[in-house]
Amino acid sequence: MLKTLPLVGQRILVTRSRHQAGQLSSKLALLGAEPIEIPMLEIGPPDSWEPLDTALDQISQYHWILFASVNAVDALTDRLELFGRSVSELEHVKLAAIGPATADELLVRGLTATFRPSKFIAEALVEQFPGYPNLKSKKILWPRTNVGRGYIFDKLTEAGAQIDVIPAYKTSDPEDAAKAGQRVLNLLKDHQIDVITLASAQSATNLGRFLAQSQANSNGGTPNPPVARLLSTVKIATIGPETSNAALKALGKLDIEASIYTITGMVEAIARHFQEKNR
Repeated sequence: MLKTLPLVGQRILVTRSRHQAGQLSSKLALLGAEPIEIPMLEIGPPDSWEPLDTALDQISQYHWILFASVNAVDALTDRLELFGRSVSELEHVKLAAIGPATADELLVRGLTATFRPSKFIAEALVEQFPGYPNLKSKKILWPRTNVGRGYIFDKLTEAGAQIDVIPAYKTSDPEDAAKAGQRVLNLLKDHQIDVITLASAQSATNLGRFLAQSQANSNGGTPNPPVARLLSTVKIATIGPETSNAALKALGKLDIEASIYTITGMVEAIARHFQEKNR
């Protein structure tokens, strides 16, 4: 039976944060892969909760709340619950969600997305946002992380919306970033990685940066081979176009891109790649 699994023998690097890596690793393992978890980023609380708390105290002023990740849903609803408040306070606000995982997490929390773009990317959200390009007088709360593109903010603001971008969680380097970079470099040198999975643009950027730093820190020993050469036999798999662009910039290549921009979609794309390769 194992021989029928498409990813048998594939050693696949999982770069998601520690608390999120398990979901991807489990899906890969079910298809026969050997997941290797080395986080390229960490998710934690924002530097200050005051902006989010203030926004929640004024929640009746908003027409929309924009959720671009599961982390944002969890951060906002957890904050309400911490103070004994209910998600029912959000019933008058329309909720926008990028992607099925974010919409599903809203349902878990007792909320329903009013709007979901047909594609899980910023461009689709803007083009399909209800009322766009005439959003004058619309007030939007966007709880998000501290990194990412400004495209949504710029375009919706140009359309007349007032958007309050509030830090709800923080994306940062892992505490052991140098060690993580060196570990990946060593695995690549030993040909112990077949596929690298990237579930965010930031993970791609960080991986490229950590590899470059580790390569530079050879401490006078045997020079490390160029990263491009180390990656020449490794497949780079991404969750979608934005991450693909970051991978091309940071790592110089891209081999597999999910057609459905979710974790499941990325796993399916990897499996399909190897199924076609082995025909």
